[in-house]
Amino acid sequence: MALLGIETARPARWIKNHLGALPSILALVVVAASWVVGAATAHAYLTDADSPLAMLGGLYVGLAAGAVSIIVTTLALNDLVSRYSRPRRRR
Repeated sequence: MALLGIETARPARWIKNHLGALPSILALVVVAASWVVGAATAHAYLTDADSPLAMLGGLYVGLAAGAVSIIVTTLALNDLVSRYSRPRRRR
């Protein structure tokens, strides 16, 4: 793999050096995936609702999920920005 210019030790080293940022990065990935899955399934769920009450319940669940995902995204981005905007100390 070294002949192709691909170093396998480099991603492991990056993860080791940035272990504190990993939860925030994973939170952003999970939120992005939930938005994609939610967009793909919400339309089918809401169009096949049997009653207005079921549709209203689905809309409230979607609203709550959207609000929670925005809060999680804001917290994760705030953590990443504060983590990487500080001046670096020399080791």
